[in-house]
Amino acid sequence: EDASYLTLFPDALENTLFLFDDAYFPDTIMIEGEGYWLRFESEGAVTIMGNPISELSINLSEGWNLISGISEEVSMNAVSDPEVIIVPGTLYGFNGGYVEMDMIIPGKGYWIRANSSGSIILTGN
Repeated sequence: EDASYLTLFPDALENTLFLFDDAYFPDTIMIEGEGYWLRFESEGAVTIMGNPISELSINLSEGWNLISGISEEVSMNAVSDPEVIIVPGTLYGFNGGYVEMDMIIPGKGYWIRANSSGSIILTGN
């Protein structure tokens, strides 16, 4: 009901939520499918209550995009890319450094590169 990052992540440091759209921009409201950088003082976990997201259409711009997933893991092999815009081998997560990934895991943000603008669809089982 309230997508403010400080409501969803009360332990986050204030004014540290950033989205990416060819540059980093500060933000306060989180949108499903968007990826974000958010800073915390220490490691932790949070439970987010709400309706599960089983399918999501994500608009990508040409170049690098910061995205998130749905409520369950999605293999890159299962991502619907009807316009064939995803550059193969360009899904990256971050774990102290960038790591090539083949799964989109709930609650994580990912970098993905597109060769043109368009949409991809994530669908659960």
